[in-house]
Amino acid sequence: MTKSLAFLSLLLAVSCAPTRFVEPVPEGHVNITAALGGPLFDYSGTTIPMPLTSVAAGYGYSDKLTLFAGLHTTALMFDDLQLDLGALQELLPQDRLIPAISICPVANLLLAMRDGSFRLWPEADINFYWHYGASGNLVYITSSNWFDITSTRADNQPQTRHWFPNIALGHRFEGEHWQYITELKYLDAGIANLPNAVGYHGIAGNGGFGIYLGLTRKF
Repeated sequence: MTKSLAFLSLLLAVSCAPTRFVEPVPEGHVNITAALGGPLFDYSGTTIPMPLTSVAAGYGYSDKLTLFAGLHTTALMFDDLQLDLGALQELLPQDRLIPAISICPVANLLLAMRDGSFRLWPEADINFYWHYGASGNLVYITSSNWFDITSTRADNQPQTRHWFPNIALGHRFEGEHWQYITELKYLDAGIANLPNAVGYHGIAGNGGFGIYLGLTRKF
C-alpha cells in the first residue's frame, strides 16, 4: 500500500496539465491557456479522464524564447498551491519533414497551505513538432522528465527513484485568435501502478494514460 500511495501522490502531481508550450510565442505576445483533463481512472463502472483544471500564461520574450507560469486550479480546492514556472527555448526550426525542436526547463512547486509543507520537482522537457496545412496546425511529441530531489516519498518512506519519465502526443488546431489543443500522455512510464486505490490505466500494470483538452487565447 505504501508503494501505491507514493505512486498516487506523484502521478497526481505530474498529471495536472498537458504540455504547457511546445513552440515559442512570438516576441511581445501573450498566450493564456485553460486546460482540463488528467489520468484515466475507473468511476461508476466506466473509465474517464480525471477532471483536473489549470491555467497558464506565456510571454514571448523573443521569437525563440518564451517565459511562462501555470496555476493548478483544482489543487486550490484542496488548499494546495501548485505552480509551474518555466522557459521554452527553440533549438531548431522545422525543415519540411524534419521537426522543429525545443527544450523547456520547469520548476514545479507545491505548497500545502494546510500545514506549510513544500515540495519542488525540477522538470526537463524536449519537444519535437511539425506544422502542417495552410492554417499552421501543429502535431507534437514531448518527452517530459520529472525529478524528485527529496530523500523521502510522500508516505515518509525512503525515495529510491528520482527520475519519472512521461511521453505525450498532441495536436493543436490553429485559429486567428484561438488555439485548440488535444493531448494523450503516458505518465510515469515504467513505474508500477498496482495495487492502486483509484484504478488507473497504464500498460501491463505500469504508468497511467491521461487525456487533456486545452483552449488558448492569443494576444
